[in-house]
Formats: sequence, structure tokens, C-alpha cells
Amino acid sequence: MPTDNEIADKMRVPVGLLPELKIQMQGVASLDTPLADDNSLTLSDTIQADFSLEDETIDKMYAEHSKSQLWCIVERYTSNRENSIIKEIFINNRTMAAVAREQGITIDRIRQIKEKGLRRLRTDKAKRELLEKFDIVEAGAYRNSMNKFNEHGFTSTVEYIALRRAELQAEYEKHIR
Repeated sequence: MPTDNEIADKMRVPVGLLPELKIQMQGVASLDTPLADDNSLTLSDTIQADFSLEDETIDKMYAEHSKSQLWCIVERYTSNRENSIIKEIFINNRTMAAVAREQGITIDRIRQIKEKGLRRLRTDKAKRELLEKFDIVEAGAYRNSMNKFNEHGFTSTVEYIALRRAELQAEYEKHIR
């Protein structure tokens, strides 16, 4: 077990703040915690019926992971200038005109740099990596298996993902041709 000093150093907080942080970390309650004195109402009874905390959490984690992976691939296959322009346009939702004004170059030059970067991402190696990492059905592998089994024509999630991946690969190859 790490000492309080080690924890404080790692978290970059004063040691005196640790007791308060430890108390706040204990604020997790079971969904079976009774809210009424007669145990007729629990915390889980207050969550809406169609809300799937597990699916929403997994979707959020998968989206964050995917976004991180995507931008790592963009950085790997584009130059620094292409990368910064692509990020300004796609992450910061800026127009090419705004980016051009900021960098002191023409809109057409911004478009050329962006297109060159996107072309680099269409190379065989980059496309293969993007296909492997961003098959949109992958998040389904972590979801409630029985529901997915019923939804996918009584095939397992793994079978469904394999079939869907093959379909997407065929569509991709057809599109390339």
C-alpha cells in the first residue's frame, strides 16, 4: 500500500487534502439502498426503465477510446501542418476560411493541405489500420449478450461481428473498385 505522501506526490495534491478526497471517494451507494423507511422504495426504483447505464457507459468509453485511436492514426500518417489543419476543421469545427485567416494563407491552400492529409489517410496501410480499429459493431461485443443474441437473428455477438466485418470489408472493396 502506498503511503499518503506517495499518493499525494502522484496526484500532485497537498497531503492535507487526502482525508477529504478519501471521504468523497466513499460516496458510492448500492442501487439496492432503501430510500423509504419501510424498504418499499430503493435507489434502483428511481432510474427510468428504458435507461441502460451499462450500454451508455460502454458507448461513452468506446467513443472516447475510438476518438483517441483515430487521432493517433491521423497524427501518424499526416505531417504536422496537415494534422493541425485537419484537427482545427474536424475537432474544433472551424471553417477553412477561419483557419486560413488565422494562418495567413488562402482558403484554397488550406483546402489543398487538408485534402493532401486526407489522401495520406487513404493509403493502403492507413486504410487497413482504420478498418481494423473502427468497425462500428465492435462496441456490441461488450454489451448484454442475450439481448444481442436475440437482435442478431439468434447468432452470437462474436458471429455477428465477424459477419458484419466481412460485409463491411466487401462493401469497402466494392467501393474501391
